[in-house]
Amino acid sequence: MTHRLHMVMGRGRRLAAYAAGEMPTVVRDRVEADLLRCPACRREVEAYRQVSRRLRASARAVLAPDEAVAFWPGVENRIRRGTAEPARAARPALRELFWDHPRLSLASAAAAVILVLGLTLSQMELWGPTVGPNGVEVLSIEAGEDAPVMVFQAPGSKLKVIWVFEKPSSS
Repeated sequence: MTHRLHMVMGRGRRLAAYAAGEMPTVVRDRVEADLLRCPACRREVEAYRQVSRRLRASARAVLAPDEAVAFWPGVENRIRRGTAEPARAARPALRELFWDHPRLSLASAAAAVILVLGLTLSQMELWGPTVGPNGVEVLSIEAGEDAPVMVFQAPGSKLKVIWVFEKPSSS
């Protein structure tokens, strides 16, 4: 954990500069003291040194004189025009599509809240058939102009009972 903290705090650049020998003496002494306390940082410095050795040992590209003359002006022209061609077309990652886009991230968060709320409320059985005090599930209640109607059934039963109440007489 401490090595990750070191790298987040910018120690990676200092370790690379230390491995390359491009550091003032005062700073180098502090880095060496840090290396004594952190084995992961020591491994990091050794990895930088290995990469540096391999790069120095690798074959160098050699340009013919006419290629060398045309190379840098071509690079400078592309930079001035701003049309440097990318090595490959950039495609957004899945995270960038959903979380970095404000509308989609808001919609994703809202969908997650609705899903959690729906699952929670369904476990609490706040909707659906309600069980009355006498142990029956009330499926629906209609109160029309002619007469009120209630549909109910006993829990676990397939038999549905339709009860039609008489309209009170106005006498």
